[in-house]
Amino acid sequence: IGSLVEGSTLKIDKFVHIEQFLREKVEYEGFTDAQIASLLDVGVSTVCHWRNKFNIKPADKFPGHFKEKYGPDAIDFFHAMVRNGGMLMEIAGYFGFSREYARRVFVKLYGMSFTEYHGRRRIPARNA
Repeated sequence: IGSLVEGSTLKIDKFVHIEQFLREKVEYEGFTDAQIASLLDVGVSTVCHWRNKFNIKPADKFPGHFKEKYGPDAIDFFHAMVRNGGMLMEIAGYFGFSREYARRVFVKLYGMSFTEYHGRRRIPARNA
């Protein structure tokens, strides 16, 4: 019975560790299933199965693709231009894409429209 309990404990521990590992890689580091599969030397479908088992949504692939196309510091530059008051047309010109694509990138990165973002920045914080 002792070895059966130990075996069960190991099985549970392995699942807890796999879940923690997957959550860290997907939710905090933005790894894709293929990247995780490569790290663990398993198939992509195995990682997908584990991720679904633990109700972990797939990572947003956009930031990685954006960095691949425009350079490793592209998102940092995008954020810096926004912080420094850059308009969508200026940002688009810097990267060499359309203003419309700059607008879509902004929504992807900030989760709101450019106008909404600037409206929120103008509202002073209230003291409670």
